[in-house]
Amino acid sequence: MKKYLILAAALAPLAAQAMNPLVTDDTGTQDTGNWQLELNSEWTTLQTSRQQQWSNTLTYGVLPNLDVAIQAPYQRNRPDGDGWTNGFSDLQLQAKWRFLEGEQWSLGLKPFITLPTASRERGLGNGRATTGANLLMQYNLDRWTFLANAGYTWNNNGIGNRQSLWNASTAVLFSATDTVRLVADIGVATNPNATTQTKPAYALVGAIYSPTKDLDLDVGYKRGLNPASISHSVQAGVTVRW
Repeated sequence: MKKYLILAAALAPLAAQAMNPLVTDDTGTQDTGNWQLELNSEWTTLQTSRQQQWSNTLTYGVLPNLDVAIQAPYQRNRPDGDGWTNGFSDLQLQAKWRFLEGEQWSLGLKPFITLPTASRERGLGNGRATTGANLLMQYNLDRWTFLANAGYTWNNNGIGNRQSLWNASTAVLFSATDTVRLVADIGVATNPNATTQTKPAYALVGAIYSPTKDLDLDVGYKRGLNPASISHSVQAGVTVRW
């Protein structure tokens, strides 16, 4: 179980909620008084375990350039050779502030805190509060959108893992039609396992279908790029705004 926790924790900085199915976040906000609900399912195969996760993120627009959000993931874990363990993961509180923007570009900051609401003994939670932030960068060019993130997580833990974790990622979206966007995403992060220097890394491809401006349907496939990463995962989700 401890080996599984190390691998799962390695992906945590990369898994801060972004537009489904991406890992890299954009600078977009909901505007004052608007809501957004994101529901996402991901089936993950790691090197020594399996995981199913259902992410539920509710976002509210406080100001035109400021959102607050709460995320309550539910997961099922199965280290190889063991049975399934299921339950809610640690609760995460987020904010997104777009603090600078031009005609085609924008910068944002996304701080977060993860609360120790889930059981560490059952492999569902960290056991301690963690916090961090991501710098968000976005550039729009005709039908293309380019994203980049750089972040830091204070990985407070009691099992000897690294506490200072860095992550970086970049993504591109292409509007193939008025309703279909194709996406690609790649990223890397510090490995919390203090016994190795190998950094978990991933690559992701996917598509987003938006039949209306307030509804998105998405699918994605993620692949680990080295033994410290996941093997692969598939995901699907829906996003609703009102």
